[in-house]
Amino acid sequence: MRIAKILDTQLTDKHGKYAEVMELIDSPSGVKARLRFGDGHRETLGVRKLRMVQDENVPRSKDGWF
Repeated sequence: MRIAKILDTQLTDKHGKYAEVMELIDSPSGVKARLRFGDGHRETLGVRKLRMVQDENVPRSKDGWF
C-alpha cells in the first residue's frame, strides 16, 4: 500500500491530508493518481498536487532506478 500526502488545500479541508494510492493513470493531460481517503471518498488527482510517502522498511524492487 502506498500513501500520498495531498497538497491541494481545498481537497484536504474536506477529506484529510493523506490518502491511499489505488493506481496511477497515464492520461493525455498527464499522470494522475486514483486516491481513496480515510472517509471513503475517492478522487482522481494529478500527481503534481501530491507527494508519495513510503515507509522506509518497504523493500525496493531489484530493477528500480532509485
